[in-house]
Amino acid sequence: MGRFGRTGLLVAAALLLGAPVPSRTEPPRRIWTEIGARAKEAGPAAHGLPNLSQIVKQASPAVVSIVVEEKRNRRLSPLDPLHDFFEKNSSEEPNEGLGTGFIIDSTGLILTNAHVIENASRIRVVLDDEGFPHELEATVVGADSATDLALLRVSANHPLPVLPLGDSDAVEIADWVVAIGNPFGLTQTVTFGIVSQKGRTDVTPQGRHGYFDFIQTDASINPGNSGGPLINLQGEVVAINNAVNASGQGIGFAVPINMAKKVIPQLAATGKVTRAWIGLSIRDVPWDLAQSLGLHQPGGVVISKVTAGSPAAEAGLEDGDVILRFENRPIRSAPALRWEVACSKIGSKVPLQVLRKGKTIQLAVTLRELPDEARTLGVPADPTGNPGG
Repeated sequence: MGRFGRTGLLVAAALLLGAPVPSRTEPPRRIWTEIGARAKEAGPAAHGLPNLSQIVKQASPAVVSIVVEEKRNRRLSPLDPLHDFFEKNSSEEPNEGLGTGFIIDSTGLILTNAHVIENASRIRVVLDDEGFPHELEATVVGADSATDLALLRVSANHPLPVLPLGDSDAVEIADWVVAIGNPFGLTQTVTFGIVSQKGRTDVTPQGRHGYFDFIQTDASINPGNSGGPLINLQGEVVAINNAVNASGQGIGFAVPINMAKKVIPQLAATGKVTRAWIGLSIRDVPWDLAQSLGLHQPGGVVISKVTAGSPAAEAGLEDGDVILRFENRPIRSAPALRWEVACSKIGSKVPLQVLRKGKTIQLAVTLRELPDEARTLGVPADPTGNPGG
């Protein structure tokens, strides 16, 4: 596996290995389970330290270990006397990796991280059935490297336990959370902590660029926890454990579950995620620029380049424009606009509020599908910008 970007100090929390676009007006079919408001009211008391035992007892049966085999050629040095023989009769050795996942549908759909099952030749899932682990073969339904999410499927002769999905937007800093996973192969390990921060967009796991908007937690996350659930006190998954900071303790990162909810329907229906494209290079608006533009606070994104022939160019956007609103929603940062575009319906005409030379104007952009050449590159393409960039 490659190293994490930014400072090179982050490592993936996996051991050894490295239906159409959802419409905002037509929500995709919900595959997962959610808890009703009444059930939430019956959750653990908010005063004092919570009693986690019931939460863990209910959640653990739906948390699975993932064992991945990756075939690799065994190669000898050219100076080895047996080199010629073994190169002609080379065999492949399995390289095993470990991760975590959790069941979101009783028919056998499992959510995990894409990097957990990357380059897998065989995937086995270990379920803990009332203290008696048993193993099932799993197939990949779909994977999305841009959000580092993947869906697996197993077949069982009975309905499987599921974990309900919560609302990550409702999570607040200092909320209590529980992580369940398989660190270093130690199955069904439970750790406990708080939400340390939200909106970590400057963390790039393994140096990959994507739609990262991590929830930071001090609940202990270690290699093997990748793909496991981060659970609130109502027993709902609010994030998927993804990465740890190797340089210090108590710094882990998890993918918000609301991001997964945007991706799951497409992965289940087609095995991939199709995204819209606008054709801009953008950056955040810093304090000094905000003041010079007459804005009361930093917000919006400034356009540094409009791609020729792109939807943005056809809409009349220009270099130096500041996009303040996208489909009537305020834009706070460049990552926020990228995610808004990525989740929008291809072919939809989206209103924009734009600040140009001190005046606010209204434009509309018709979104197109992300160009094919963007998908052939090694990193996910930016849907706001040039293909692959």
